[in-house]
Amino acid sequence: MVEVEVKLRAADLYDYNLRHSYTNLAGILATIVGFVGVGYGIYSKYYLLAIVGAVLIVYTPLILILKVNQAFVITPALKDPFKYVLDESGLTVWQGEKNHTYSWEDMVKAVSTGRSIILYTTKYNATIIPRDQAGEKLPLVIQEISKYIDPKKNRIK
Repeated sequence: MVEVEVKLRAADLYDYNLRHSYTNLAGILATIVGFVGVGYGIYSKYYLLAIVGAVLIVYTPLILILKVNQAFVITPALKDPFKYVLDESGLTVWQGEKNHTYSWEDMVKAVSTGRSIILYTTKYNATIIPRDQAGEKLPLVIQEISKYIDPKKNRIK
């Protein structure tokens, strides 16, 4: 059993949203089209196309910053700390007196970024464990996840 207390920050939520956006087809295609538009627009001296391409490239990160800041304003629960307990029964998320346990079998996938370990509880919802807040427990967190999550769903590096 491993316990980790986490106070989500805007940068942690932004990291999750950025990873989520750039690993789906729409995010990848928008970026590719943006770079092709910039390149071809400059090459052909059709600068309007280059501008549209540049907008496509910077649109997603800027919108995500706005969405994250808005989420912290309208969702008071994000301001309170979470306690995560990882054990043989699954991941239990505590916030104040409320808790919910997600079984390992129900986890969609586990991934990592340079900043966080992300456990997807549904296709679009996830539990974020910032690496810096896990501290010396980080190897134990990764070990616990790897012990119980199906290897096909585990993409933690």
